[in-house]
Amino acid sequence: MPQSERSNVLKELLKWLASQENGATVSAIHAQVRNEITQLGATPKTIENYITDLHAAAFTEYKHPFWRVTRAGRDWLERHTI
Repeated sequence: MPQSERSNVLKELLKWLASQENGATVSAIHAQVRNEITQLGATPKTIENYITDLHAAAFTEYKHPFWRVTRAGRDWLERHTI
């Protein structure tokens, strides 16, 4: 997958997650990425890598059972969304 396509997927995932009032469960994230963002083009392992990458960048946090966007993630989204 080209880097620009991967970046777009991560950005769309972060935007979707930010729109979820209480955050989202892992299964909800998997469904959103697979069905909406990549249009059935992502494997479970790839989706897990997306989640891990956003967490490693400190853009998301996990508070059982939900993933949420951090303040740093929201700030990044504001700077990088048109």
